[in-house]
Amino acid sequence: MIKDSMINITPEEFESFLSILKSRTGIVPRTGHREGIKSYIEKQIIEKKTTVLGFRNELLSNERCFTELVNESTVNETYFFREEKQFMLLHDRIFPMWKALFGNKRIKIWSAACSHGEEAYSLAVLASSCGLRPEVTASDINSIVLDHCKNGVFQTSSIRQVDGIAFQDLLLPYKKDEKTIVFSDEIKSCIKTQKINLSTMDAPGTALFLPKNQDIIFLRNVFIYFNQELRAKVLHTIAESCLAPDGVLFVSMSEIAQLKPDIVPPSLERIVDGSVFYFHKKGEK
Repeated sequence: MIKDSMINITPEEFESFLSILKSRTGIVPRTGHREGIKSYIEKQIIEKKTTVLGFRNELLSNERCFTELVNESTVNETYFFREEKQFMLLHDRIFPMWKALFGNKRIKIWSAACSHGEEAYSLAVLASSCGLRPEVTASDINSIVLDHCKNGVFQTSSIRQVDGIAFQDLLLPYKKDEKTIVFSDEIKSCIKTQKINLSTMDAPGTALFLPKNQDIIFLRNVFIYFNQELRAKVLHTIAESCLAPDGVLFVSMSEIAQLKPDIVPPSLERIVDGSVFYFHKKGEK
């Protein structure tokens, strides 16, 4: 048992924890985040009054303990209508085109790394404002943030004064007070949450339950944690198993350069629309 009030795990011990994280999630923490993860692990060992080996064994056997490490190892901060230009493209072109072609048919949207849910609710509210019937799947590897998403209650700190400002009026009907946003049952009914580990999405047990025939997929700020091999696997699975013909895939604008052309499946074509980049799945519905 640990009796001292301080512990300093060795580089080898730290790498063993990162190895567990990578093997189960594909996540490779960024350099600037590693020290914080190390401090978290040391703190957990002390608080649990255990050993390095004891905590490692708990990570492998206790799903909640591992989920908390995942949460600590990723950046879950997000906000409504993040990367506003992508939402502007949806509002001005993609959603009106869908409405003209398919009328009242439900549009399937997948927020594939939804974090606390701001992205999923942004998509649901925007689609509804354009006269569409959205069916949004909000998924994440972290069950804790999924519970938050399902609840539909957010702090106004999830609103930015610059990015996303063009659509902030859409949130006004749901502002309970100056600090709280509470979405209606009508909007919450458009969103279903699902725990998905993207690193194992091609495994039979996961592939069976993946969202299928999605018209729009948002997969943003995820590839920064994955190596090229895993990026290629995720893109392939999305293109072949999840995205509907003529469907579109949005990644973060900052991640486009990280996706080398040779890992992008042939069925996905990169589209440039002004300053917005996205992928279109070839084929007709």
